[in-house]
Amino acid sequence: MQQHILGVIEVGGKTIAVLGCGVDNIYPKENKEIYMKIIENGGAIVSEYPMGTKPDSEKFKQRNRIVSGLSLGVLVVEAEFRSGTSITAKHAIEQGKEIFCIPSSRENRKGVGTNNLIKKGATLVLEPSEILEKFNSKIKKQITIEELDKQSRVTAFRLNGIKEEYRPIYEILNKPMSVNEISIETGIDLTDVYSKMLMMELEKLVTKVGNKYVIT
Repeated sequence: MQQHILGVIEVGGKTIAVLGCGVDNIYPKENKEIYMKIIENGGAIVSEYPMGTKPDSEKFKQRNRIVSGLSLGVLVVEAEFRSGTSITAKHAIEQGKEIFCIPSSRENRKGVGTNNLIKKGATLVLEPSEILEKFNSKIKKQITIEELDKQSRVTAFRLNGIKEEYRPIYEILNKPMSVNEISIETGIDLTDVYSKMLMMELEKLVTKVGNKYVIT
């Protein structure tokens, strides 16, 4: 596990470490340097237990539901039939998360749980790209404060001169949308949307393409 965390830090990633004890308890003690690196690199040390809580095996099992809950999906590399990893996978399944497994040899005792998960429907993967492709549409690109400020200025420029009553519609038209879609997105009554879209079309703010509208 230490090597996994250090690998994430080396490539500029961030780690959330979920503890089975209070955040003031570093367990095991030799993990102190890794704790510090996680925090220094913008990660976090979290726990549902109050300060001073000592670690024990049951607490580590319980915290696994938080590990899976924080994740888009869970990759199981190795897991014995009964293990902490299998518990995490069980929680992930209950939470509706995607389970990915690297297949293992029948002779490998630590691969029994992994192969069993694949039999039950977990996705067999061999390359990191197979997981990234699955979540590509769900992972939002992080932007800097400067980029966010630029986006805000661009939006303000676009809205300059747009009547207040049209702005809720104009703000969401970043792709072709039907009247129904506009009504759902803005919460504006369908009849009112029809009326506004007609006026916006007459004022050449939008153009109708098929049954959808786009910004002119």
